[in-house]
Amino acid sequence: MRFRRCILPLVAASFLALAGCATGSHITLGSAPTQTGTINMVMTDTPPTGATPLSFTVTVASATLNTSSTQVSIPTPTTPIEVTRLQTETGFLSSDTIALGNYTSLTLRFANPSLTFENNTGSAMTVNGTVCAKAAVCTVAPAAANLTATITLPSTVAVTDGSSDTLDVDLNLANLFSATLSADFAAGSSVTIISPALGQTLPSFEDVVAEVTAVDTAHSTITIQNYWGTSIATVNAGTAFHDFPSSCKSTLATCVSVGQILSANMALQSTAALIATDLYFKDAASSEPEVEGVITSIDVPDQQFNMVVLDESAPTVSGLAIGSAATVSTTGATFTVDDMGMDTTGYLFSGVSDLMVGQEVSVLRDSTLSSGTSLTADRVLLRASRISTTLTVSPACPSLTISSLPSFISAAGTAQISVLTSSTASNGLTEFTGTANACSAIPTHASLSARGQLFSVAGNGLPTLIASKVVTH
Repeated sequence: MRFRRCILPLVAASFLALAGCATGSHITLGSAPTQTGTINMVMTDTPPTGATPLSFTVTVASATLNTSSTQVSIPTPTTPIEVTRLQTETGFLSSDTIALGNYTSLTLRFANPSLTFENNTGSAMTVNGTVCAKAAVCTVAPAAANLTATITLPSTVAVTDGSSDTLDVDLNLANLFSATLSADFAAGSSVTIISPALGQTLPSFEDVVAEVTAVDTAHSTITIQNYWGTSIATVNAGTAFHDFPSSCKSTLATCVSVGQILSANMALQSTAALIATDLYFKDAASSEPEVEGVITSIDVPDQQFNMVVLDESAPTVSGLAIGSAATVSTTGATFTVDDMGMDTTGYLFSGVSDLMVGQEVSVLRDSTLSSGTSLTADRVLLRASRISTTLTVSPACPSLTISSLPSFISAAGTAQISVLTSSTASNGLTEFTGTANACSAIPTHASLSARGQLFSVAGNGLPTLIASKVVTH
């Protein structure tokens, strides 16, 4: 499984640095040296057999760019990174101005790794002293052979006055974890370089669900905040507004207000600024936070399901940490398919009977009836699942049939999933990235990650994922 990235930008001049995977904290750096360049840092990922990570969080404690004779420290986020969401996404680590020089390596020091997984090995296993029973969902602190990784850059980064480059850090979990789930960050980390000067496109940060904490119409910016941190994004004439109330006239002043919960797509600029390309309305008020997770089991008679928490729209939700295993009661809840830009007409999601293991859902919780990891849902929203696999049969475009599934999905009885792509604008366009730019270009035996809403039953009898994005590795 390749998990997408957290980015570190390097830019010339003074600016607000962004820290934190996907959203980040804004830190004023002050005046930059007379001659500087900018560097951005992002992160990606790739899981061990029989123990697929459901959630993996880790803190990037420090980052240093190295020349042959000097080391330059780069700010890192104070909040941890949730790596499994990065299978198809990009997360933002930080941005900084640095001195001119020829940089040849990057040293990252990691801390506090935490892994939540389902044990599908067929027997109990012990991870760093913690026993995880057969078929149980467990959260462990994996032992680490190396928490520091010094990565030789694929080519020298020549920082010149006014230059801007991005370092894309890839955490490959298949290489990072051993069969006993001990971690070696030196073995599981690599870096690629993204350079706008060479015509390469800077990454975007997609589907960031957060609360609106400030609206500045004078400067056309919004400030959003969630569990991972705070981001400031510019809203301009190119920003698309989706699913807002009828009073929204596609302007910042008429659409966005403090207290709303939105999903934002944001494009990184060479200056490390963010432009909001798409804003999706989720809720009018943030008094009840959205809690997103991946379903691990379903109890239809009792109208409830279990999930591992992956994201929260609020900075804190009492008693509910990322990676927690939560039980969700759905009695009286409404079930809705989220607008992810794809046509899901004809697919059912109306109750517990339409749930399946592997779906990602967002729960609008009832705070009066919810406590800690025991949640009562007012609404269950079908969100986008992220599944990494290796194809075993040739694509029959626009469909891909995948049978090499994450172990927690196959252990629940799902043998195959149909991934449906689209090249028709009216149905929503599937974004293809990586080594294949179209469904027809994906080779047999390709390693890929697909993002999209997962429906339990379709016309061909297979669960179907309506793919909004396919990344071929």
